[in-house]
Amino acid sequence: MYSIQHFKKKYRMEVFSAPIVRRSGEHGLLYAAEPLDACSDLNNMAEKESKFSSSYILIVRGGCSFEEKVRKAQKAGYKAAIVYNDGYDELLVPMAGNSSGVHIHGLLVTRASGEVLKGYAGQAEMELWLIPGFGISSWSIMGITFVSLLAVSAVLATCFVVHRHRIRRRVRNLPHGGQGLSRMPSKLLQSMPTEVYTGVLEESSTSVTCAICINDYCVGEKLRILPCKDSKFQFVLFN
Repeated sequence: MYSIQHFKKKYRMEVFSAPIVRRSGEHGLLYAAEPLDACSDLNNMAEKESKFSSSYILIVRGGCSFEEKVRKAQKAGYKAAIVYNDGYDELLVPMAGNSSGVHIHGLLVTRASGEVLKGYAGQAEMELWLIPGFGISSWSIMGITFVSLLAVSAVLATCFVVHRHRIRRRVRNLPHGGQGLSRMPSKLLQSMPTEVYTGVLEESSTSVTCAICINDYCVGEKLRILPCKDSKFQFVLFN
């Protein structure tokens, strides 16, 4: 008897992680790479930076890895490599590569952004500012959603409790302590005329069933007489 076992290899992709931009932001002059894909040593080396600005390089994606482009930019003396997408896909994904020994910023932008930046490359009067983004993870979104729902629920619960408290306070201020909302006051109930049920229907009487609780009368049961505005009946009996 033979058994076949399948061994699954796991490949771990290392995400390229360049130094992050300071919170206050950084600015510098932008130049277009020569060659534009920066897959070989750059022909245009970074100019000596002044004490006010650095030199950044604009590179198109493709031809070689993201890591190679950033390392070529660092070798040429640039402080940041801005790589723009070579396709029209607006979805930007993390780049793979080994960031060991990389000391400059490596950024990936869309093709539309790259085309705009390309129009300003090489202009000495134009400065490019790098501002750190505020990325929100899926866990952060879930946390914000949960807190928002919790806050809304707390507000609704508070409104409900306050509303019930106001209703109870209004009911307590009514005559008889609000008993008239659910039942007839006991004094008025005792003052109503009564009769004993004998089982014989009288003229202008209702049926042998209580008009309120829908239960049949029992012989000898004490019934109360409720005046009725219906033209067919002068009164209604109920127990």
